[in-house]
Amino acid sequence: MVETQKILIIDDEPILLKILSKFLQKLNIPSETAELGKIGLEIVKKDPFTFSYAFIDYNLPELSPKEIITEIRALNPEIKIILSTGYSVEEIKKELQPIKIDGTLQKPFTFNDVKNVLEIT
Repeated sequence: MVETQKILIIDDEPILLKILSKFLQKLNIPSETAELGKIGLEIVKKDPFTFSYAFIDYNLPELSPKEIITEIRALNPEIKIILSTGYSVEEIKKELQPIKIDGTLQKPFTFNDVKNVLEIT
């Protein structure tokens, strides 16, 4: 089972923030949410090592996933990045190279998908 302090969720769709937060709550994992990449970065800047994972929507306004991931990893190199997307995962991985992604969450996702990406049995 994964050991996690807290998970940051960055997604511009409020309903997805709520669903993912509820799934994590069922797993007894605390989370914090942000509707914009800039807000997510501000949250991480306050205490970078609070978070063991960041779930980041691939298609956010204002900042690209590359910018968000690069800045988060500069603050906490150990954080695991899970990219949530409705697009082709292979295309996204190619586009984001050489940035490392620790996992993907294909939309629409289920509770079991979240458990699997966190390697919880």
